[in-house]
Amino acid sequence: MSESSSFNSEELSEEWLEDEDTKSQTDKEKEKEKENAIINLQDNIEIENLDLINSISNTLNTILEKNKHLSNYKDILKNQSKMYFSSYTIPTITIKEYLTRIQIYSGVESSTLILALILIDKMCKRSGILLTYFNIHRILFSSLLISIKYNEDSFFNNTFYSQIAGVKPEELQLLEYTFLEYNDFNVFVKDFEYTQYEKYLIPKISDK
Repeated sequence: MSESSSFNSEELSEEWLEDEDTKSQTDKEKEKEKENAIINLQDNIEIENLDLINSISNTLNTILEKNKHLSNYKDILKNQSKMYFSSYTIPTITIKEYLTRIQIYSGVESSTLILALILIDKMCKRSGILLTYFNIHRILFSSLLISIKYNEDSFFNNTFYSQIAGVKPEELQLLEYTFLEYNDFNVFVKDFEYTQYEKYLIPKISDK
């Protein structure tokens, strides 16, 4: 990944995932315009790892829909509502759009994207956290940030990543720490584990 990004950090929107009840109508309209800009950008440039992004987003959406239909889903949402990953409302940006945004501005490697999915799975198994539409964005970015720092030779500072994520730098730092804490500060992934996830995702790409 090169740090010589052609995108200016001023183009990135801050507080992208800020809770809806704290936003004015004007803020919401501006946010929607920026979301549409990301979609238009996706349509007009060749985005690296787009097939993998589609595969991961489809996988996560399948999990979210399955979880949504659990008989105790409402109770789980209530119990998880106080967790730092949870939003009061569901972000309007889709998982695919969010991953595309991250890819455009940070140029993450394919192995990092796969690692992030593995770490999310590990965290859920260790902590018992259920993935929902209310927490997936913060969990996803937290996992990606940690995966970038663990897996890639060079990366940007947290201030830059906070602009991509749409949260304040201090919030991103807390999200990062919380994710690590739920993973017992262990992000090591064995080769065979990585290969299993890679084989699961790659056929989804070839079947496209």
